[in-house]
Amino acid sequence: MLCNIRKDVREAYGSRNSNDIVDIGVPYDGSWLTRGHTSNIGIGCVIDLLTGFVIDFEVMSKRCEECQQTKLALGEDTAEFHFWYEDHRDFCSITHVGSTGSMEVKAAIKLWEKSESIGFRYTSLLSDGDSKAFLELNERKIYGSQVEIKKEECINHVSKRLGTALRKTVKDWRVKGVTWVARSMVA
Repeated sequence: MLCNIRKDVREAYGSRNSNDIVDIGVPYDGSWLTRGHTSNIGIGCVIDLLTGFVIDFEVMSKRCEECQQTKLALGEDTAEFHFWYEDHRDFCSITHVGSTGSMEVKAAIKLWEKSESIGFRYTSLLSDGDSKAFLELNERKIYGSQVEIKKEECINHVSKRLGTALRKTVKDWRVKGVTWVARSMVA
């Protein structure tokens, strides 16, 4: 299914050749199975700006149920477990080791690194204001030193931050005894 969608996205940009690498703008965001920074499962998702199609995603997991069950049955420090794990390693569900908060950045790195193999370069990143993934991608120079990934701010997130800042300013001034009066109320 993703292959057909990717073909449609390439065609939307005027590319009919499946060997072409098309530079596109994408929103990227990550999410977790549970709120907070304790989730064992997260996902990063890349969506084409022009078509709105999901181009790729990366599931990150800090847990493997099969490993957990086998550790209980054999014991984690036994030779049997280590022998079993050597055969299991390539099929293990654990795709992330580290903090839950770093899953979004690690997923972005994986998605950007494999983007050219699916025919795209994500050269413009529409962001929700969290720039950790953006900064890491540019620091790594995913597409080489000649291609810089640009960051675009999502207007909804910008307006939300602006509104929050304005409400805080009004509250701070009210504490000081200053009140705000709408112009339509002034005679």
